[in-house]
Amino acid sequence: MLHCPPLGSVIPASPHATVVSLPTLADIEGYERKEAHVWGKISAGYPRFVRNRLVQEAAKQAAQKHQRAGELFPVVSLKSAQALLKWAGIINAQVDPEADWVLITVPSGPPAEKLAKLIQHTGVLISSRQAEAYLKNSLSQKNASATGKIKSFCAPYLAQAKIENILISLSGMNAAYAAVTAVSQIQKPKGKNVWIQLGWLYVDSAKILEKNSSTEHIFIKNNQELDKVEQILKEGRVAGIFTEAPNNPQLETPDIPKLRQLCDQYGALLVLDPSAVSIVTLDLLPYADIVCSSLTKYAASEGNVMAGVLAVNETRPEAAQLIIEVKKIIEPLHALDAEVLAHQIIRLEEVLPKINVSAATIAQRLANHPAVSFVRTAENVVTKANYQKLKRSGAGIGSLITIELKKEMRGVYDKLQCVKGPSFGLEFTLISPYLWLAHFDEVTTEVGRKEIWSAGLDPDLLRISIGLEPVEEIWSMLENALK
Repeated sequence: MLHCPPLGSVIPASPHATVVSLPTLADIEGYERKEAHVWGKISAGYPRFVRNRLVQEAAKQAAQKHQRAGELFPVVSLKSAQALLKWAGIINAQVDPEADWVLITVPSGPPAEKLAKLIQHTGVLISSRQAEAYLKNSLSQKNASATGKIKSFCAPYLAQAKIENILISLSGMNAAYAAVTAVSQIQKPKGKNVWIQLGWLYVDSAKILEKNSSTEHIFIKNNQELDKVEQILKEGRVAGIFTEAPNNPQLETPDIPKLRQLCDQYGALLVLDPSAVSIVTLDLLPYADIVCSSLTKYAASEGNVMAGVLAVNETRPEAAQLIIEVKKIIEPLHALDAEVLAHQIIRLEEVLPKINVSAATIAQRLANHPAVSFVRTAENVVTKANYQKLKRSGAGIGSLITIELKKEMRGVYDKLQCVKGPSFGLEFTLISPYLWLAHFDEVTTEVGRKEIWSAGLDPDLLRISIGLEPVEEIWSMLENALK
């Protein structure tokens, strides 16, 4: 039976859960403002935003061992530590290799805050399982078998990449970071240092482009405006274009074949991210130079492991160079997390079709509900045809539905009796006021709200991720909250 867990509950009930319950909009406000009465109840959550207590304890023990004091950042490798400190412009950090990870210690203040954000964007914090192994003094060996199973599952959906070159990373954002960095390094000697962000992207993908001081970032809000893309491409300085298909939370899909044609014409590389619906749903690699995607969603449907995947289209002219560069940058999934993901990913072909059917039913009913002004799915927006051209045989719309309301969102959100918090593509239904979590500073100011509206989004939209519960149970829960 669907229910709303109390504030701070983790779902599933595991020390490695990736979802934390935020039952009311007031809870979200407290969460975003770091208020003690909310954070005092939170021990875990989406790992790039909430530092798991196991990770905190590992960092604390390592700091005591090395006699360090300051802001502590346990990251997965020395290469990532050095790259991030350089990016943040920090020269007074202490860097201590510790077991199979590295502790960075930085004095408190703005540089430490900047580093924390960059670690969030690039997804290189150690995982809770890696921390737990450290605390138990039981370091794991590389699990080639588990990683091999994950690669074997992904391979048919990434047919333009050799299986040995399909890279499984410790997070989807780490895959995105590796893709953008590799493209930038290859294109820089050619005088190409501009990135086009096509359409609204997931917040950390956009931040990777925005915060890179060695490249210029251009944001084209409407992902259908390929005439604007071409105008910029004509200048000859574009290194790459990054877009999601479909994007989150608009669920709109650009004309990817046309985008590929433009990139070829003007020498730009194309990075595509299908995280909103998974690599199983859309066949994107034939059009991309690189596909990067989260496996935290759909593949890890139980909600207790983070991971990502990256593949280079090996038929593209720059493929050999790209493979060399991404392998230098990307961070592999920890052995213990690989074991968990290998067990779950094989269920994806069973889980996703059920979610697709329920999501289509719920979306249709929501579209006819008097309290709902607009419903978005990948096939219920103006770019439906673009999405359908890329869909694999028998695929659906994925778990995501975005709704805009005719009534105040706060009252509806607070009444919903289901899990409420970040993430999607899981076996349980999950709802969030997405922009309040990802863009809190904007939704709470008049200027910010106008900026969101200008990108074609309602600041108070609700993003629904449909799970495996009986469809009538999901509908009854939604209908009661919308009354």
